[in-house]
Amino acid sequence: MMFPPAIVFINADITDAIKSVITSQLFINETMTDLEFDARVVADPNYPTNVHLQNLRILVIRQTFRDLTNRNLADLVMFVKQGQASIEKNNFGPPGLTLPISRFNIYDLLRANNSKYVITVVPVAPVPPGCGCMPNNFGPGGIVGIELRAGDDSGVHAANCDNEYNNPDFINRK
Repeated sequence: MMFPPAIVFINADITDAIKSVITSQLFINETMTDLEFDARVVADPNYPTNVHLQNLRILVIRQTFRDLTNRNLADLVMFVKQGQASIEKNNFGPPGLTLPISRFNIYDLLRANNSKYVITVVPVAPVPPGCGCMPNNFGPGGIVGIELRAGDDSGVHAANCDNEYNNPDFINRK
């Protein structure tokens, strides 16, 4: 099984036990300090590209998150404390997702950070006949929506396309 490549930044104040759990959960190929990572990038500016081309996952332990050196090269920046991993939104902003470290995987974390190395598939439910709605503007989608509407041509489960805000018959009623 091919796992997506990733450069993961993590805070330094974690225990060795948590580090080993994260290493096994994310199938990390190599763990290094921020000084070693920065030195490799200075020596070879193509180092992050080579990591991705070789389909590797490296864990970079940052001493402080206030240092933004090479932060844009990370696919994922997470702050771990008390068994919870908070994923930094866009590698710089506030936490976008928080998960227990015992239950996450590389795909969940990269999807949370909109990585280009994982695919996010969003099911689109079919539009019921006779409804002028846009495909994503009615009812539940995906498998649940299809199951709810299976064999139902009445439109009962369709969203109210002509709701009271844009239905002239409803607005002008007496």
